[in-house]
Amino acid sequence: MAGDRPNNNPSSLNGRQKAAILLISLGSELSSQVLKMMSDEEIEVLSAEIARTGTVNTELKNAVLEEFYETMLARGYIAQGGMDFAREVLTKALGEHRTERILNRVEGLGEGTSFELLRKVDPETIANFLKNEHVQTIALVLANLDPSLMGPVIAKLPPELQPVVAYRIATMDKPSPEVLHAIEEVLEKHISSDFEQVATKMGGTKKVAEAMNEIDTDMWQDILEGMEEIDPEVAAEVKSQMFVFNDIVLLDNRSVQELLKEIETKELAVALKAATNEVKDKILSNMSKRAAEGLKEEIEYLGPMRLIEVEAAQQRIADTVRRLEEEGRIIIAGRGGATSVIVE
Repeated sequence: MAGDRPNNNPSSLNGRQKAAILLISLGSELSSQVLKMMSDEEIEVLSAEIARTGTVNTELKNAVLEEFYETMLARGYIAQGGMDFAREVLTKALGEHRTERILNRVEGLGEGTSFELLRKVDPETIANFLKNEHVQTIALVLANLDPSLMGPVIAKLPPELQPVVAYRIATMDKPSPEVLHAIEEVLEKHISSDFEQVATKMGGTKKVAEAMNEIDTDMWQDILEGMEEIDPEVAAEVKSQMFVFNDIVLLDNRSVQELLKEIETKELAVALKAATNEVKDKILSNMSKRAAEGLKEEIEYLGPMRLIEVEAAQQRIADTVRRLEEEGRIIIAGRGGATSVIVE
């Protein structure tokens, strides 16, 4: 049959083919629910691909489903604590070779668009050619950049644009083909490359929070104040994500010691169950030998725990850090800032 797949290796398939096989594997009921969340254009493309797919054997279905699961799992860990955290957790569960294969695949998902070329351009140049574009176009372009580049670009935009652009990115979902075409026109003015239309969620409050962490404190505070005037709820959500549990490694020793005064040993033990070694070392090195041994024993005593319970404890500790900052007891500099954390 012409539509049969030649082998059982998902790596030989493109994204549309994998998506078609995934929908076939999910069955009609689940697939229909997925399609409801897509645009008409996406449905047409996938429907045509499904029609071309023909018979898919069980082995290939399972391989595509496994790849999809691994990718979503990796993306979840990356969103939670960054690439290093994802690598550490996945290596413990799946081994080094399989982990690297998964992460290489995840990292490669964003390649092949004009935005890749922007990574080689300095933030000021990007800001200069974007500043006269419509604010939504600016937001859509920046939403495709890594937060480490997005933050500095926002910082180079005119002050009156900064909070508006940050807000648009924070509330952004899937762009329409028309809007994607507008972005293509903007990029074609400055870089020579084909733009591959990718209809995925490009923005979000977490991405804005990560970008704000790349610029100095005074500037991100001004941007958030401007966002609060536009939408207080979105601004609050961005602020709540600007410090996460794994960012404890960014604090200096005196700051960590100040934080430890506010946290019960059991709460800390639960939070450290799924923490990186770097975070554990940061905490333990700021405790007395006796207290550190007690904490290690508490962690061992807890035994296996649900991830949701561990993440809840980590969130409460991150909330404590933000409270201490608001009280003026600690000051958290932006990751891109040149100053160190100051503890009064």
